[in-house]
Amino acid sequence: MKTKNIFKTLVLAAVLVSACGKNEIADDFKGYALPVTINVSRQGDEPATRATYNESTKKLSFTAGDKLFVTGNHAEAGVFAGTLDYDAVSGKFSGTVTTKNEYTGTIDALMASAYAVLLPAGYESYGFNSIVGNGYEATIRHYLHKAFALTKAAAVEQFSVERALSYSSGFALAPMNAILNFTINGLGASTEVDVSFSYPNYPDPTVISGKVTTDGDGTATFAIGIIYDNNLKDCTLTVGGLPITLTSSSKMVEAGHIYNISRSVKKVIWNSSKVAGIDINEYPGDNSFESEGITVAAFGDSGANFTDSKMSFGGSDSYFTFTSSVGNIKKIEINYTGDVFGYEEEPVGWSLGVGTFTWEGDSATSVTLPSSGYASIEGITSIVFTLQ
Repeated sequence: MKTKNIFKTLVLAAVLVSACGKNEIADDFKGYALPVTINVSRQGDEPATRATYNESTKKLSFTAGDKLFVTGNHAEAGVFAGTLDYDAVSGKFSGTVTTKNEYTGTIDALMASAYAVLLPAGYESYGFNSIVGNGYEATIRHYLHKAFALTKAAAVEQFSVERALSYSSGFALAPMNAILNFTINGLGASTEVDVSFSYPNYPDPTVISGKVTTDGDGTATFAIGIIYDNNLKDCTLTVGGLPITLTSSSKMVEAGHIYNISRSVKKVIWNSSKVAGIDINEYPGDNSFESEGITVAAFGDSGANFTDSKMSFGGSDSYFTFTSSVGNIKKIEINYTGDVFGYEEEPVGWSLGVGTFTWEGDSATSVTLPSSGYASIEGITSIVFTLQ
């Protein structure tokens, strides 16, 4: 399905089979097969209420590979179901509807008790929509926890759940879900991060998980489908393990709407000039430095100091603390170009990489960097604090 506008799509059905006639027994004896061909046209709503991703054309059209799943329960035919294929050449949906009982009435009378859902081209690869069962017993399921895509276009196409609950000379499809389109800045550049989104849903919350690789500027973009009438204030989002605030006030999402949400991970960055200006040691009164709500302090009877862009530990009782008054610390990255001595074993929570000494763990107001003996980190160029 080429996605351009998804709100209140109108499907006008003209069934091109005889008004009456017996249907054939299905090969697997799952009921009686009734061939159906449906003419389809689509009609948009007013621009102000459209859910769009293409801001110029504001249109939506079917494409080869789209399907229409139809199911219902008729007094004479019994339960029935079928999946119709879209023919891009004729612009019609065609296929077989299977009834439990033999049926000789009109198609309009049968469809009057039908429910229809659009299955977008390529839906199988996402695992969000699935047809379960065969013949008249077939049903459609929506696996809400799989509503994750890397682009807004794909999310609108695959997770909107365009459906019609009733029939009147055709099916008027309208989307059940809203789409949340996220842009998250301030992450690591060109890095794969985990995404977890949760929203209330009876009887248990729906948790949508995925992975996305940031661009060279550390920006992650992705989109999620969510059932209408959920409050964004009750939803949670983490990206790369960092909680992202969605809204501080009530915001109900509406079916068929796209919400573009841009957020930045909160960081405090001490650049090279700031780091070069730190001059502290373990003596009370001279042992701390504060900037932008973050304080680094030195402790230890055997000597500890931070000066000339170098952190030095005099012995196993030496350590530094990083304390925040502007939010809990989630991650600390000490970037360096010099040498690191005395860390044959990394302290718990810390990892030593080429050019970066990193702490990451449960968020805390204070984080300790200890040493098991004499140690140093030289040529520190910056310290980056990721907060929540």
